[in-house]
Amino acid sequence: MTDGLIGLVGIVVPYMIPLVLLLVVLEEAGVMQRIAFVVDRGFHHIGLHGGVAVPFLLGLGCNVPAISGAAMAATGRERVVASLLITFVPCSARSAVILALAGKYLGGLGVFAIFMLTIVVIAVLGPLLTRRYAQRGPGQVQEIPAYALPTFQALLTKTWGRTRDILTIVTPLLVGGSVVLALLNHVGADDVINMIFTPITSWWLGLPVVLGVPILFGVLRKELSLLMIYQALGSFEVGDYLDWVQLVTFLIFLTFYIPCVSTFAVMLKTIGRKDAVFSLFLSVSVALVVSGVIRVLLEGGRLLAG
Repeated sequence: MTDGLIGLVGIVVPYMIPLVLLLVVLEEAGVMQRIAFVVDRGFHHIGLHGGVAVPFLLGLGCNVPAISGAAMAATGRERVVASLLITFVPCSARSAVILALAGKYLGGLGVFAIFMLTIVVIAVLGPLLTRRYAQRGPGQVQEIPAYALPTFQALLTKTWGRTRDILTIVTPLLVGGSVVLALLNHVGADDVINMIFTPITSWWLGLPVVLGVPILFGVLRKELSLLMIYQALGSFEVGDYLDWVQLVTFLIFLTFYIPCVSTFAVMLKTIGRKDAVFSLFLSVSVALVVSGVIRVLLEGGRLLAG
């Protein structure tokens, strides 16, 4: 339970709250409305309006308040499509894993390529999802207020409004997930889980079988994936056990794989069970397809180069 609370504080305090506060400051000052106007045409290409730009930026901190923000900023089809796409925005927990592994073993170019791949995937999925949800919502009229200095009360109220789901949804799930992890580790269920995930880890992704546990329980706590990788391999030097192709494949899979159980919980609340379950199917499918294709391309390129 303590590990769960430490993980929560480690993500919320240094990453999410400052980002949410900064975005609220920009919004209260009248800057975000102008940003939304500027990016409106770009968002039209994926069937959305620029008004959802703020939730997408929030997703870089945590997908939970981002989806809640999308629910407040959009309605109908736009709310559903925005929520589905936000799950592919790398939150601070996933970014931490990418920066820790790709930054050390793949360099700055590798980190940049993974983050750019998320933008490409979102750009491709957007039009496909808008076709699936064919009913269009009304056009959006974006009010552009005058520039103003934000008040402390407004900052406090809006920041709390966008982060309160952390207490009501994320905290119990995160702590509960840590308890489940501890219990499964205590009874020695690791070998069974790794065996079940062999078709994904070894056959499809070409990874060591022992990484089945980090893949599965990354759903409960993404920021623990890195620690579980070290535990599974028995070393902090991941590069001694995974070559660069395996590292890229694994990181891409983790980036697009189901964000976390807290995100799924807030999606149940905002877009309903049917679309929330479809989000699970979509994220798993995208993770498997994209990581598998990238692996084949990189393996082929390495063979040609050799």
